[in-house]
Amino acid sequence: MEHHLIMWHWPMIVYLFLAGLGAGAMAVSGIVVLWGPTGEFRHRAALIARLGAFIGPLPVIIGTGLLIYELGRPFRALNLFTSNFWFMVLNPSPMNWGSWFILLFCVVATIYALTFIPWKALLSGERGERLEARSERLRAPMATVCVPLAIAMAIYTAILLAAVPARPLWHTPVLWLLFTVSAFSTGLSAIILVQRFMFRKPGAVRGAVRREDPAFRVTEYYLVSMKVLLIIAELVVIGLFIMFAHMTINSANFAVRTLLPGGEMATAFWLGVILVGLLLPAFIEGFYLLRTAVLGHEFEWPYVINVSAPIAILFGGLMLRYVIVVGGQITGPIGI
Repeated sequence: MEHHLIMWHWPMIVYLFLAGLGAGAMAVSGIVVLWGPTGEFRHRAALIARLGAFIGPLPVIIGTGLLIYELGRPFRALNLFTSNFWFMVLNPSPMNWGSWFILLFCVVATIYALTFIPWKALLSGERGERLEARSERLRAPMATVCVPLAIAMAIYTAILLAAVPARPLWHTPVLWLLFTVSAFSTGLSAIILVQRFMFRKPGAVRGAVRREDPAFRVTEYYLVSMKVLLIIAELVVIGLFIMFAHMTINSANFAVRTLLPGGEMATAFWLGVILVGLLLPAFIEGFYLLRTAVLGHEFEWPYVINVSAPIAILFGGLMLRYVIVVGGQITGPIGI
């Protein structure tokens, strides 16, 4: 393997991770706004939607900055916006179209986040009430736009790689599905992690998480259930990813071997992605879910697990981008 040929390093890897995380968080927020629970759980759903909206644009903006830095000459990024528009239309490329798409995502995500600002608390009088009312009217229509836009953003992170046919590990139709499921998983984990830091009640008994809000445990139960289902879905897609490569007779079969036992990326893949990022959180969280579902215990767990499980999933999402980006560069086409 000629490792000196690696052109994309950690800035690109972190960009793909942050873009997926931001897209996943915004998609979860929009879904909760459009189809979330009502009644006694409405205020909990509103909190989850608010956190997802606030988290959404920031990782994408930071990741885009890292992507521009990776260009070597950052001011070259301005050429993507200042070049002739019709040239872009007639000569499309994932990077050229993607730059405009990222800009659109950041603008829309920021406007969507502004609809969750408590204007009445910040601005007294009629002005604050007027802005609050406008924000509430605008929130659902913006969520309708943000959900497909966020899903498209998650897919684009895979298209950026899949558009390079000389890298068979990237040039697979399963990669976009893998990155999309991972984006939802990391976005939801980021929301859960932030709200756990924000709403832990002091005076926990034996380290268990206690909340003032009686609806917290029910919503927490469903959020963790969704996260475990996303982990299972990601494991299935990873299996499909490997299976698809093995069913081919071309370079993809050779390239995927770098992830299998004995391959150069096997340790990072099986320990970082599969074990730490997926299996351990699924088994630990699944244990507490089953204890609640089967034995009828209240849904609560030690605070260290409460925090470490989503962190492990975020780490696994980062390692997934690492093994895909680096593994795709250290393997190339070998012909039929």
